[in-house]
Amino acid sequence: MHTEGKFLIISLEGELDVENSSSLKNEVRNMVSSEHPNLVIDLRKVDYVDSSGLGTLIALQKAARFNGGALSIVGASEQIRRVMKMTNIDKLFELYNTLKEALK
Repeated sequence: MHTEGKFLIISLEGELDVENSSSLKNEVRNMVSSEHPNLVIDLRKVDYVDSSGLGTLIALQKAARFNGGALSIVGASEQIRRVMKMTNIDKLFELYNTLKEALK
């Protein structure tokens, strides 16, 4: 995790699933503030997201909005984008291909 301006950038690897999504949610929620209200979740190195992972992304979006920001997602694979579209949560986030695009 690192910050850039008002952005808190979280780069994930591997899987975002029931085994790790709860701890990620708690850790990141505690870091979101009015100083860094915008979250950027980098999924370029994430292979798999299950329903718990999707729930974590929704919870983090709520935390960002509570602090006057939003959550953006970078580098979601086609498989992850398909799951987001099937569950209609793709409309909750801005999806970007690169970190540079997300930080504009």
